[in-house]
Amino acid sequence: MPAAQTASQGKRIVTAKKGLHPLRWIRKFFSRPLKLKRIGLQWHVVFDASRMEAPTSTKPGSRGEALRMAHLALQGLLIEHRDARHVLPHLGHLEQALARHGSRALIDLPLKVLQRAMDQLDTIQSGAHAETLMPLRLRVEEAVRQRTPVNLRGDIANVEVTDASASQYDEVEDHFTNRMELDEIYAKAGVAEPATTK
Repeated sequence: MPAAQTASQGKRIVTAKKGLHPLRWIRKFFSRPLKLKRIGLQWHVVFDASRMEAPTSTKPGSRGEALRMAHLALQGLLIEHRDARHVLPHLGHLEQALARHGSRALIDLPLKVLQRAMDQLDTIQSGAHAETLMPLRLRVEEAVRQRTPVNLRGDIANVEVTDASASQYDEVEDHFTNRMELDEIYAKAGVAEPATTK
């Protein structure tokens, strides 16, 4: 009988190790480097900053990661120059929009705000931050290029509109609609000219 109890106790120990233990699960969950972060109006579970900085890979990161790093560099630049947010409002607004909305800010912000923010960035950008801010500059230029109408980019020659007299207009209209040739065809056929509306 005692041997059976030890065997059954051994099975209980084995089953206890394999089963779901809520306390162990909670401890494992909270030992992970996760944190809650508010992005816009939503809460997201993200990795902690220490976890994000630890792995240094040699392969290039994604466009989003490069934009995040450029945003951090922009934050650092604005912190260096304390009054920059008040003196350069467009650049400060761009930084806040990137913090709140990420790359979506490049789509949502007005075109003039993006252009002025880049002009303002030129005034305070130093050599130390130039390389890290390059992805931000490229993404903003891409967003501006995508949202600029085609005829303002110089891809298609701009149309020049001038006033013309009525006789010049009739002459051009006859030339392009071949009205004179139709009149000759009707005259040869001996058919009365159909009624036209002008």
